[in-house]
Amino acid sequence: MLPKDCNAVIKKSSWPKHKIFTFLQKAGPVEEEEMFRVFNMGIGFVLIVSEDFANSIAKKLSRYGEQVYKIGRITTGTGKAILK
Repeated sequence: MLPKDCNAVIKKSSWPKHKIFTFLQKAGPVEEEEMFRVFNMGIGFVLIVSEDFANSIAKKLSRYGEQVYKIGRITTGTGKAILK
């Protein structure tokens, strides 16, 4: 959950998409926004961290075998996720 005075700006091209999502979207057809809302488009876990610590946290997670992608940023807003 985001605070009501923040937005999450998500860059849709910042992680690889699984082919199953393209198939489901076309077969439905399902709107892209609905695909993100229902399936998260393959993003399983999100951490929101200070930019100051992002690289060191990413390195540590990678050492444990996790795939890490910087998918967006937090801005002043109204509690929404914005897909770009």
